[in-house]
Amino acid sequence: MVSKEEICGVIDAIGALTQDEISSVIKELSLLRGDTPLSIPEVKSICEEAEKEHLIVSVSWEEVEGVKETEDLYYISGPNAFPEVPFELSEVIDILVLSKRGVDLSKVALRLNRNLHKRINNLENKIDSVCKGKVHPHDLENLEHRYSDILNQYYDYNFWLSEDMSELEGEIGELSNRIEALRSAQGI
Repeated sequence: MVSKEEICGVIDAIGALTQDEISSVIKELSLLRGDTPLSIPEVKSICEEAEKEHLIVSVSWEEVEGVKETEDLYYISGPNAFPEVPFELSEVIDILVLSKRGVDLSKVALRLNRNLHKRINNLENKIDSVCKGKVHPHDLENLEHRYSDILNQYYDYNFWLSEDMSELEGEIGELSNRIEALRSAQGI
């Protein structure tokens, strides 16, 4: 079976692949190895899991150099990837006639920065609504979980991308202060 690390290695070697292309590569690798190929839903599930772990990142066609407009998402190797290039990859590339694709990481950084800013604003609004009523421990736990996810994503992407995301640092610090104030108000 093809591992997530190998999927990252395939994507890293080529630059960007659609989910259908990933499925085709996995199928060819499996056949060359004498394994049973994964189904399309299994590949989709692996991609979703790898994206949640920041092993891969979805990008639009506009962020991939030399591709035509499409609704398909492309995947690139992400900040937590430890790519492992499968031995058989060169043969698979020849079979499927794949070529190297460039990715405009500055466009990726701008989009990720905007998305993270939206998530911060959404969490600020949620904190505002929680502050208006009685704070339940479950609400506080939910806010802390969402904050932790934003913080992890910020650090992953800030380390990985060469574009500066430091303007979000102040907003993230303010989120931390507000959540800590809620905790203190609850005597936690």
